[in-house]
Amino acid sequence: MPIFKDSYVSSDSEQQFLAIAYYRLSKEAEKKTADNESDSISNQRKLVHAFLEHNPNITLVGEEYDDGYTGTNYERPGFRAILARVHAGEANCVIVKDLSRLGREYIETGKYLEKIFPELGVRFIAINDDVDSENSSSGDDLIIPIKNIMNESYCRELSKKLRRQFRIQRGNGEFLGAFASYGYIKSPEDKHKLVVDEYAAEIVKSIFSLKVKGMNQQAIANFLNENGILAPSEYKKSQGFRYKTGFQSNSAGKWSAVTIRGILTNPIYIGTLVQGKRGTPNYKIKKVRIRRPEDWVVVEKNHDAIIDPLIFSTVQKMLSRDTRTSPSEETVFPLAGVLFCGDCKGSMCRRSVTRSGKKFYYYVCGTNKHGRGCSSHNFEQKKLETIVLHAINNQVRIVVEMEQVLREINQKELSSARIKRLDLLIAQKEKDIDGYQEFRMKLYEALKDELIDRSEYERMRQKYAQMIEEAETGLKRLLTERQMTLSNEYKDDGWIAQFLKFNGLQELTREAVVSLIDRVEVYQDKQLRIVFNYRDEIARYQELIEQTKKEVG
Repeated sequence: MPIFKDSYVSSDSEQQFLAIAYYRLSKEAEKKTADNESDSISNQRKLVHAFLEHNPNITLVGEEYDDGYTGTNYERPGFRAILARVHAGEANCVIVKDLSRLGREYIETGKYLEKIFPELGVRFIAINDDVDSENSSSGDDLIIPIKNIMNESYCRELSKKLRRQFRIQRGNGEFLGAFASYGYIKSPEDKHKLVVDEYAAEIVKSIFSLKVKGMNQQAIANFLNENGILAPSEYKKSQGFRYKTGFQSNSAGKWSAVTIRGILTNPIYIGTLVQGKRGTPNYKIKKVRIRRPEDWVVVEKNHDAIIDPLIFSTVQKMLSRDTRTSPSEETVFPLAGVLFCGDCKGSMCRRSVTRSGKKFYYYVCGTNKHGRGCSSHNFEQKKLETIVLHAINNQVRIVVEMEQVLREINQKELSSARIKRLDLLIAQKEKDIDGYQEFRMKLYEALKDELIDRSEYERMRQKYAQMIEEAETGLKRLLTERQMTLSNEYKDDGWIAQFLKFNGLQELTREAVVSLIDRVEVYQDKQLRIVFNYRDEIARYQELIEQTKKEVG
């Protein structure tokens, strides 16, 4: 039984008080073990009831509590209920175990103790801190603020520790979210690890496939809704998760273009975990803000991928380009978003012309169409698509032949040729870095000799610092590739499968265009320049093949 000071014991002649007891338990306290048992709601209640037995002039008329709420702000349902009852005249006394149960924010807690409660005629009692506004002494004016500052300091230090801990866990690739992204679930053995949800993963693969084939986001959403596929929120609920979202919509439970885009742009599907994108500036401010990208925690190859990185990068390129569809279409045309004017580098636009009752379609320079210059050159759609189809088949044939040669060449000989090539590139990169650093050193001498002024010095110094940084990044990548080649871990032929997939293509498709072509440039003289994806990789393999043949022959 707690021992209470005699100053609390009252006589029958004293004023009678109607009290509401308030209990609070924070989320952090819930996670602790027996060390924090005294802070449990039940123990706070026992302490208050024992106190009331020694103070017959105080009648308990109600109890309110906030379980799992922080003390750093006063937006708590239980505490707001107390204020409502006080304003309604139902109570004129508030009792807590100690000041930290009321709150841990120094300024706001002080405002309630020194202004709000006195104005409302409320007696405030914090049992363990010996605080009673009806029996206050002159020393309390100093003691109470000090205790409030100590409570706030506790919150500040706890916040720092938690932020540090979360940062470490995120850096280790531990998933800290309440719910896994659609396509994944938390591992039953370790809630901080993500494992593939086979059913949802197949839906994610379908979404990417439909996008590559040319469907826009709304068309994909409509397709999924029409086929009875549950949207992520409804799917999580169907799996027994108590899922809640901050997004409100009139079409709750339905797929939307926004949801589809969120999936298409989420790097989690290639095994990259991005966390810490949102947060609060400090423990006092509860409004969540978007953090700067450089403050995000990114861990690559953290979990099993659902989508091939090549397909993911292709989709990102598609989303970054203007490939809107007309209201009557659900898919874009095969060349949408990859056609550019070779002269002004602006996008080409599709337009129709009717002659003798028959429609013809052309691509024209968008800059000229909108009256902003360039020339009015155009290219007939069917002819253009035929030429591009022919170019794709030629490029595929080159890669097919190259792939056959690669299979015939001894892998050891190919690795040897690759190592020699990498050694040459590494030596050149190291030479470049030395040159940049030497030139940057000479800049200061030029400044001292007044050959250049301060502004020119700063501009050139920053320029060479950036060049050194880029060269060092390139060197690190080459050294990693060399190490992986030596250990037989290096594999960069995933792009070859992209070409082989379209061997014998009979008709130009959106999937073939976005998978294999970066851009098509149309010039005024009807000349075309087709820039293929993976052109550097093709050139590198062709060089390796030639080098290997020379060494073997």
